[in-house]
Order: sequence, then structure tokens, then C-alpha cells
Amino acid sequence: MRSNVAFPVVLTALLCCGAHIVLGACNFAKTTISTSPGFNIVVSDNYKVLNDTTANIAYGLYCGSQPENINGVTRWFKVPVDSVGTRIPIASGFLEALGQRSKLVAADFPANLTNICIDKSKVKTLGDSDTSVNVVFSNSASSDESKSVRLPSDDSLTPLQRAEWIKFVAAFFNLEEQASTLFDSISAAYTCHADNMRYLKRAPHAYWVEYTDSPTTYQIITSAYQKSLLASAGATNASTDGVADNTNVAAFQAAVKDADF
Repeated sequence: MRSNVAFPVVLTALLCCGAHIVLGACNFAKTTISTSPGFNIVVSDNYKVLNDTTANIAYGLYCGSQPENINGVTRWFKVPVDSVGTRIPIASGFLEALGQRSKLVAADFPANLTNICIDKSKVKTLGDSDTSVNVVFSNSASSDESKSVRLPSDDSLTPLQRAEWIKFVAAFFNLEEQASTLFDSISAAYTCHADNMRYLKRAPHAYWVEYTDSPTTYQIITSAYQKSLLASAGATNASTDGVADNTNVAAFQAAVKDADF
């Protein structure tokens, strides 16, 4: 069964950009953050703009009165937000890492939240047009109309690229500096581990596979997320794309017969 349980341990960023910090009228940390591929954050005195450069969407965050006529911004949020809904698991991991788990009040499937420190009894099922939340993190910018904020949850990004989005979430709580400090610590540990794995005398050969039982299928996953995670763990990974008939167990076993695990 495919799983992203390892992801919260990999909250790391390699492409963060720092700048001299000056406090504006809203006490926003006046620094520019830019990631590629991903997003950038530009801060002014009384608002900041979060540009999702992948989906070409700009979100405006403000502290007092909502600014007007800011070029490109069509969706505004007053920050810090105090109630959050999520339709994707990655958001709950970010909130917990930022110390904001109490702000999570609704989720698509609360029982499926895997964060052990989140009290699921206090998280309700997120409905359509839910008025109890300020923002909804989703894999779609249109899932909840004006409250929707997109977070990438697909496997086209590497673990490090996807983890960078904690800075994006942090901006809704004015915690960009905390997120950057978190990245510095975890990035050093992650990179050290990945570098050490290069000294293995014999790197194991591995595939990331997915099994489903309704209907029964077998697939070899070759997306950037899985391949990068295996490489960081010291494993080699062939470019086998799978088998033409993913219901053929014999063909699947033949394709991965050289795997150590």
C-alpha cells in the first residue's frame, strides 16, 4: 500500500532565500521568500502577497483593513487566521510542525488524520461552504471558493520541494521566521543523512510499489517524490516503468526480481 507517512520527517527546504528583516506597519517580517518550482512571498507595510507560481494564483494577506486594487490579487485573508480546514493530509503536518494544531477545526476525514498530537475529537468533518473556518487548504484552488488555498499534494515534486510549502502555510500565521528556522535544522539533518548514505559499500536496489485490492493491481511508482526519497535513503532505483498489464502478478514479479527490498 502506498504511503506518505515518511513525509513529515522530511520537512526540508533547499531553495529558501533570506533577506534582512525589517518590521512593517503590521509587524510583518519584511523579507522575500522564493522557491522554484513553487511560490514566492512579497511583503509590504500592511499586506503580503503569496504567489503560487505553479498554478498562477496570487493570495493577499493583511492585518487591518483589506487593501484595494492590488494587481493580480483576487483572494484575501486576514492574518493570523484562527480557524483552518483541510482537505489534504499534508496541511495537518505543517500545522503541527508550526505549533498551530489547535487552529485545525475541520477536515475532510478527521478519523484519517495521522498526527498523534491532534485531538481528532475536536476536528469536525469539513462541509461545503463551511463558515466556521477562515481558510481551507486543498489540492485545488477552487474546492471551497474564496476560502480555498492550494497546496501541492501530488508526487511530481521531490520531498524537499514539497516540504518547502511549510513556509507558504506559515505566512497565514505570520510565522515565516519560525518556519525558516525549522527548515535550517531539519535540512542539515536530512542532508547529512543523505550524504552519509553515499558511502555504502553496496547500495541496495529498491522499487516503490503500489498494490490495490479493488481491483487487484500492481504498479511500480517512478514519480519524483518516491525516487528522490529512495535515493536519499541510499537505495539505487532502476527506470523500470512497470508492466503493460498491471493486473498480471507474474509480470510484475519479473519486473522487480532484482530488488533487495
